[in-house]
Amino acid sequence: MIRFAEKKDIDSIIELWDIAFPEEPDFNRYFFKNVFDCKNTLIMVRDNELLSMAQMMPYEIKGAGKATYIYGAATNPKYRKQGLMSELLKKSFEIDIEKGVSASILIPANKPLFDYYGRLGYERAFYVIREIYKAGKDIDNIKEVQYCHIPGLMSLYDGEIIRTEAYWKTQINMYKALGGKIFIYNNAYAVVSDKVEELMYSDERDKEVLLNSVCRYLKCDEVEITVRGEKIPLGMIKKHSKFNMDKGYMNLMYN
Repeated sequence: MIRFAEKKDIDSIIELWDIAFPEEPDFNRYFFKNVFDCKNTLIMVRDNELLSMAQMMPYEIKGAGKATYIYGAATNPKYRKQGLMSELLKKSFEIDIEKGVSASILIPANKPLFDYYGRLGYERAFYVIREIYKAGKDIDNIKEVQYCHIPGLMSLYDGEIIRTEAYWKTQINMYKALGGKIFIYNNAYAVVSDKVEELMYSDERDKEVLLNSVCRYLKCDEVEITVRGEKIPLGMIKKHSKFNMDKGYMNLMYN
């Protein structure tokens, strides 16, 4: 049976999640306390046993409308390689179409999964560039982002996945809770863990000062940065309706 999760399923979902994604236990706890919602969780069960699951998180794509972000897709190790995830995702497509959702999007966890999702109709999309930035000497006082900076973040952000004020509040809260930082300097912002997970800017000098200051914060001479680009496909899309999207950008989706 494939259905949406209920309260009685949460313990089993958390157990499978921890098995499938053991790398960041602090994030896992945060996600289930602050983000998880049964109504977004599609599961496959048999004889009251959880076999497979996936988050169907609602977003919007500029110029296309509603999209479903598939996240946390996992199958019980005892039942892998039986096509269960394919069944689950095909059901999610049916649900999308019934609800008028334009596309299903996801970020594969590794390169082989691009081929797997490709067989289900997904196409490579949402491209980035990752490069090493070498610190310069020109620094200044950068600010850690607060709610009052959200309008500035929204004006600088350049991506196809629409980010609402509520989205940014969730990101700010998550990074504060888990030890990361979001910094802003005039017309540039950087989302920082041990690297710059996202960099957006409209002024080259502001970008340089911000990154130099981030390197100083991280106590390093160089740092990896991720920016919008056309080289590396970060995500994939399966369109349920016709619309144009040239390359696109998606990031900071709990990936």
